[in-house]
Amino acid sequence: MQVHVAIPHYNAPRALNNLLAQLTKQDFDSITVLDDHSIDQQTLQNLARDFPTVTVIFGEKNIGAGANRNRFLDLRKTGIVWFIDCDMRVETENVADMLRQKFAGENHIMLGSTILYTNGQPMAWNYGHEMHPQRDWQFARAVQVNDCQTLQQQGWGYPWIWGERVTADRQVDWVAEGSFALMVDDFAKVGGYDTAFRYHEGQDLAHRLREVGVEIVVTGDIVCTHLDIDVRGKARHREVEQSARLFYRKHHIKTNQD
Repeated sequence: MQVHVAIPHYNAPRALNNLLAQLTKQDFDSITVLDDHSIDQQTLQNLARDFPTVTVIFGEKNIGAGANRNRFLDLRKTGIVWFIDCDMRVETENVADMLRQKFAGENHIMLGSTILYTNGQPMAWNYGHEMHPQRDWQFARAVQVNDCQTLQQQGWGYPWIWGERVTADRQVDWVAEGSFALMVDDFAKVGGYDTAFRYHEGQDLAHRLREVGVEIVVTGDIVCTHLDIDVRGKARHREVEQSARLFYRKHHIKTNQD
């Protein structure tokens, strides 16, 4: 089965260079950079020259993270696509072979990686349960006071809460979009990302994939470190709240304001 890499990119050429240096040493069928109209186009053109086996798609205008990722569908690839953000460092040497094993028999899953902070600790909110305003408040409170009983009863006993990594593949409701893989056909079946979202687009995608029978799974067998290069700017908190409200409305989840 073919395994393709899709790398969304915006204004982080140094990180992208380092990631490509890693990925081109592995056995992928294709590697594509999806540039969302970065400011320094010359540096990106230099990268395209330095990595001739990599396809770089230059965006004519900035269209946002979800719409940019959707451009992968225009390539008409088949098999598996692994989306990985450009500010990641890959800690697993055989990702392509690992994905072929995980998706053997055209396994219909959305497979999230274990993502680490630069200090080696597992990233919080790397995976979790369906977004819901009341349940998320209850979860945050239980984590804050280390209420293990509530966490376990609700099925929220996530390893990252205690600084631990996933040791066995685990079914969840969503995984972080910084590093995940799925069948190209499943991605196309749901129409890719909903471009109305500026944040929480991964949770929305996972929700719609579950509706068509795709299981959401997080694994400890593929590990990346997030270098955390912020390119979204000062409007982050406002856009996070707006996207959360959009998610609740779209999926008919009632809030205290309803």
